[in-house]
Amino acid sequence: MPREAPGPQGEIKRIRWPTEHHPYTGQSAVLATKHAKLPLIAPPLACALGLDVDAVDVDTDTLGTFSGEIPRTGSALETAVRKARLGMKAAGRELGLANEGSIGPDPAMPLLTVDREIVVLVDDNAGIVIWDAYATYDIVAATTSARPGEDLRQFITDADFPAHLLIVRPNSGPVYPIRKGIDSRASLKSAIAEAAAVATDGRARIETDLRAHACPSRQLVIARAAERLAQRAAARCPGCAAPGWGPVDVLMGVPCSWCGTDVEQPRAEIYGCPACDRQEIRPLVPPEATGDPGICPACNP
Repeated sequence: MPREAPGPQGEIKRIRWPTEHHPYTGQSAVLATKHAKLPLIAPPLACALGLDVDAVDVDTDTLGTFSGEIPRTGSALETAVRKARLGMKAAGRELGLANEGSIGPDPAMPLLTVDREIVVLVDDNAGIVIWDAYATYDIVAATTSARPGEDLRQFITDADFPAHLLIVRPNSGPVYPIRKGIDSRASLKSAIAEAAAVATDGRARIETDLRAHACPSRQLVIARAAERLAQRAAARCPGCAAPGWGPVDVLMGVPCSWCGTDVEQPRAEIYGCPACDRQEIRPLVPPEATGDPGICPACNP
């Protein structure tokens, strides 16, 4: 559920949105992708909106790579918008799509790895950005280090290899060589030998290749995020009829059942529009609801 700002966008244009049909029905958008995301993102948008989506192959790696040799400089949302605009510029379109994922330890539960995928729809004709996200712990993201010849049978099982492809690099010292898209034991063996030979500790780092075309478990998450974006874009603002009406923030604070101090539990959602300033507060709990004393800052500091 979106809880960030609506995202980087141009000046909002006050336009008249059609009410007799969805404004994106019959229109064409371009998806910026280097890693075969069209089958994951296009179908729900076609089904929910009647939007035709084409892919344009642009070098989205310039905005950051999962393997880390090119760091991502902005947030996931900002990067997704930049990706979309790369594709829009390349194709000469005003309507674009892109995806950006963040995979790593969950800040709330660092021992768990979470995959959070954002999909954006950028409409530069209207000056709006519509986006949504999906997050799950159900992601294969294995990593280990090894010397040439070490037993990797357990890691290979944990990494679901070769269904999920691998990346190999030096474990310490030089950044390169980096071999991506490893899909066989023979290529894995040679990559380990190559990386270990230049590593200062004589070990190779082996990890899941998290690029979308190489990681089936991530593909499922991207598809779910695209479904949520399609549902959000299908929802119209009750004020101006713009697409993209939906949750934009959560209000926290439910009074503790023991002492009345607000505890960090969701109280209401704020719904908003990407094209006007209309907002609505929708309660998540009844007015008489109370919070858990176990997480109360006063009762259980």
